[in-house]
Amino acid sequence: MLTTNIARGAIYAALVTSFTVFSAFRSEDNRIVSNDALLRTNGEQQTYLHKVTSPAGQTVLEYNDDRSIRRIVQLHKTDNDTYSNVQLPVYENGRVVKCLLADDEKAVTGEPYLAFDYNGDKVSRIRYYRDNAVYSYDSLAYDASGKIAMRHQFGRNAASTAWENTGYQQYTWTPEGDVERMDTYGKQPGYSKFVYTSSVSYTYDRKQNPQQQQPELAVLLEGGAGNLSAHNVLTESISSPNSSRIITNTYTYAYNGKYPVRATYNSGMDAAIVKLEWIKLQ
Repeated sequence: MLTTNIARGAIYAALVTSFTVFSAFRSEDNRIVSNDALLRTNGEQQTYLHKVTSPAGQTVLEYNDDRSIRRIVQLHKTDNDTYSNVQLPVYENGRVVKCLLADDEKAVTGEPYLAFDYNGDKVSRIRYYRDNAVYSYDSLAYDASGKIAMRHQFGRNAASTAWENTGYQQYTWTPEGDVERMDTYGKQPGYSKFVYTSSVSYTYDRKQNPQQQQPELAVLLEGGAGNLSAHNVLTESISSPNSSRIITNTYTYAYNGKYPVRATYNSGMDAAIVKLEWIKLQ
């Protein structure tokens, strides 16, 4: 049995401090942690995320020979406890079809955690498991260019046990292939109508987002614009109709060639320090 019944999104939340996977990081001494396999960019080499370290713990990604993800090992730190979770992606015909979850870092199998349905080459549904049963799912819709346009969330109605659409995200894209805005809609208790609850607007640099080399991370880690966009996020501005305040998170990067090797994240209220290590896969 797993250490806890992990709520939806908990693994992703432990990986990063904000909405993006590749953005909220910098080293404490302004030097990226390195090893013999660290990127030496020649304009053609590609790098792959290997380790993310933050005050909340660390995440290590291991790869198969074909560069697919073998496992994602996460160490979580709390005030009272330290524990690990392991995600084990399962691939069929070159694409991830499900993900297992275990609490042993050496595990080779585990309990169902995620499952993916496809329409053509696009993920159309993400099913979430708890205690070997689906307790919620997301339904994804795409625009004519193949970019995600809507992501609807479904859960069980407590009274009827029927599936119910509880909310959705709507994505607006730039011609350059970046998520310009993500609007969130939900239902208030006792009402059937969807209401606008919040939005996040993004700006970007012109450098290539390395996430594009690992598109499965967008569904394995439930990322936002940082997982989906062609370039790296510079700012994300969060607003809500219930508040006049706009919270803006900013990101600044240092690059080695065309990929970022370190960056500084600032939430405007405090600074989050996260270290990234990259490896070049053979």
